[in-house]
Amino acid sequence: MSRKIRVGVIGAGMGLGHAKSYQAVGDVEVAAIADIDEAKVKKTAATFGIQGAYTDYRAMLKSEKLDAVSICLPNFLHCEATVEAVKAGCHVLCEKPMAMNVIEASRMIEAAAKARKILMIGFCHRFRPDSQLLKKIIDQGQLGEIYHSQVFALRRRGIPGLGGWFTTKSKSGGGGLIDIGVHILDLTMWEMGFPAPVSVTGATYMKFGHKKDYTYVSMWGTPVPGGTYDVDDFATALIRFDNGSTLSLEVSWAANIERDSFHSIILGDKGGAKLDAFEELKIYTEQYGRISDVLPKYAREDNVGNEVRHFIDCIRNNKKPISPGEHGLAVQKVLDAIYESSHTKKEIIIK
Repeated sequence: MSRKIRVGVIGAGMGLGHAKSYQAVGDVEVAAIADIDEAKVKKTAATFGIQGAYTDYRAMLKSEKLDAVSICLPNFLHCEATVEAVKAGCHVLCEKPMAMNVIEASRMIEAAAKARKILMIGFCHRFRPDSQLLKKIIDQGQLGEIYHSQVFALRRRGIPGLGGWFTTKSKSGGGGLIDIGVHILDLTMWEMGFPAPVSVTGATYMKFGHKKDYTYVSMWGTPVPGGTYDVDDFATALIRFDNGSTLSLEVSWAANIERDSFHSIILGDKGGAKLDAFEELKIYTEQYGRISDVLPKYAREDNVGNEVRHFIDCIRNNKKPISPGEHGLAVQKVLDAIYESSHTKKEIIIK
């Protein structure tokens, strides 16, 4: 594709980062943006110099001749918006989590395949420079056989938009696990070579958000006093993969812990690594007959910008994205299984 790529953004919340990133890419025009909040979408369009402003994304898809869209909506709208977009001839970059459940994720993949359009999932942590570097190190065999990972996405007090759609299961699909746990789970599975999950034992807890006296310092998103809270604020799981490797997971929106953390400890028989969103990448290995710690150097980069550039490159050069819908489906199977295991108090076999 040699002409300028016309892009639309659906959702003026998370979509702001997407719009900004698209505008930094050459030969890309952010032609339109849609959001049900008319004042917000008009203000965003004016701020970014976007010509088309819509309160109905379906009207945007019908009126604008778009090549691609970013879907940055609440979770329960991901599936329908993706299906509508690919039917309208658009490639899709859909924010995480891919969907509410496996059924929806499968429907999205089928629709994109039928329309012969790219479906990429917004697992932006894959596009951090440290994540990319560690992936190369692992793929080159420098850590040897990866047999286990310990994975943490923990907040001391970090429930978003308490009482709104984030904390309403019918709109979000779950709580901290599906919101931030999905990021660290996907990132680590990808680093491990994306082995197929075969079984899950998990538990979820709701201990904080439903209390009237929930204490916090700050909150991302706007709280809705008296709103719904019927989701998890802590989750833990053990996941087994088809190659014999395992992954242990801990996620919290709220927990009585020392500090927030977002990291993976990846164990191989030749070396290990700590991949941390707040610290530098560390490699633990042996050199010259001695225990050795390696601290690679790299420049910090905008991972969402990298993600968007990759999406555009895939469209322009007909390439499969590194975070395709099929990976989103595999992660969704694990999320669904954790929730089911917590409910049944049994190990869940993934087929």
